[in-house]
Amino acid sequence: MARKTGGGFALATLLLVLSLGVMGCGPKPPCEGAYVTEVQAAQDEFDAAAAELEAVRAERADLEADVTAARSEIAELEAKPAELEARLDELKKGSGR
Repeated sequence: MARKTGGGFALATLLLVLSLGVMGCGPKPPCEGAYVTEVQAAQDEFDAAAAELEAVRAERADLEADVTAARSEIAELEAKPAELEARLDELKKGSGR
């Protein structure tokens, strides 16, 4: 009878060890570093967004400078027709027409 009980105990132990090996010992406890990793990920995301924002601001400043230069060029060109008309009138008067 002792042999049967010992065999049953051995079989039960073997099944327990195999089931623990297959299923594991349960869920892993959260790592203490998990929070630090989340914070670091959030900081990295913030840094990337801040860098992108600075790049966009720099691009906007460049575009605003281009618009200002274009507007001054337009103003210069708009002033030219009046100047050219005045020169034309002077030339017409001088030629005797």
